[in-house]
Amino acid sequence: MRTFGRLFALALVLALVYKYAARTPPELRGALALGVLIVVAELAGRLALRMRLPRVSGFVAAGVLLRAYWPVERLDELDLLRFVGDAALALFALRAGLAWRGETDGEAPGLGRFLAASLALPFALTAAVIFVLHPWFPLTVHQPSRDAVAVALVLGAFTAVAAPALAWASLTDSPGGGLGDALLRLHALRDIAAVLLFAGALALARPLASAGALQPLAFAPPLAALGAAALAGALLAALAGRFRRLLGSDPGIIALAVAFGAALAARAGPSEVTLAALVAGIGLARLDAETAGLLRTRFDVHGSALAAAAFALFGARLDAAALFEIWPWVALLAIVRAAGLYWGGRLAVRREGPLAAGDLARSGWLGLIGQAGVGLLLAAAGRRAFPEWGVSFEGLAVALVALHAVVGPICFRRALARRPALTEGVTGGT
Repeated sequence: MRTFGRLFALALVLALVYKYAARTPPELRGALALGVLIVVAELAGRLALRMRLPRVSGFVAAGVLLRAYWPVERLDELDLLRFVGDAALALFALRAGLAWRGETDGEAPGLGRFLAASLALPFALTAAVIFVLHPWFPLTVHQPSRDAVAVALVLGAFTAVAAPALAWASLTDSPGGGLGDALLRLHALRDIAAVLLFAGALALARPLASAGALQPLAFAPPLAALGAAALAGALLAALAGRFRRLLGSDPGIIALAVAFGAALAARAGPSEVTLAALVAGIGLARLDAETAGLLRTRFDVHGSALAAAAFALFGARLDAAALFEIWPWVALLAIVRAAGLYWGGRLAVRREGPLAAGDLARSGWLGLIGQAGVGLLLAAAGRRAFPEWGVSFEGLAVALVALHAVVGPICFRRALARRPALTEGVTGGT
């Protein structure tokens, strides 16, 4: 209790200093706001642990609540915090990509079948439910049926969004074993598939929607963001490997350079920061095993100290006002998505195969509940795609991300706890 009291007092002092430091430079006020956020997130994380919940759920929830009840007042401070948050989140996305090791390649056929089913069924179920209920659904209540089809397809594609950085952070509290490794791979693949599926849904919906309801080239921005992220990630991976070989630099410096490079790429163009860092991690794991191993070891020792800042700042980006305004619809869509993941996974492994008797068949759907950064990219793309109700679409999509970002790590831990036995964790130093 002493630690809780000290942290609470520190947060209160920082908040008071921030409030009465109106004339100080924006960098100082931004640092004070960051300090408040980190201390409150650490309090929430410790409280979550006492409740036997993952710390990262507490971190995200703290950011969401602070965004709602204590907004940062000036845009220059918010811009500074967003860049720091992008760089911090990129470190965890990089670590998730570095987990893509070669020794489990034999599971690829089983994972591919599971991935396809866990993408297709949630998409179909969500689209069907929205279309059936479109006379009452908030986005389509006053729209013709053909526009309801477009909304149903795009929200169905949104179910593919995953959270590789959140998934890896969830593993820091629980050993992962082979299931953790498989789930990390699935999260990474789903984030990439989500952009392609979302763009495909927009392209398919364009001829179905009424005139003016959907922008003609609405599918282009998500594809451009994916391409830019892949290019930035590949370039960062190549530079990181070359930099270490030439200078023998500390792996911590290399990780920070990649993270800030991903954040700069996101600021400079359409690239999405977690996708860029994820691709960089996968590229290093595949092409430069020595550098990847050094980065994994260093991050596994020191990375947990950054989690409060990274995920609290991510939570602070989630304007979850729609979650409280239309929570029955948000809850319904979350339940339909979870049902699709469950039955999709069951159908994928109903036959004997590499994963049929394993933990993925039993608990994999729980580990895929989380959603994070790519969801914000697609929410913004949806806002631009639908001129008439794009703001409402973005609000609903961000509310779904906020809910799944908090609940996802809890479900991930539950998936790991349901295994009959533990094996070597993915967070090991290899």
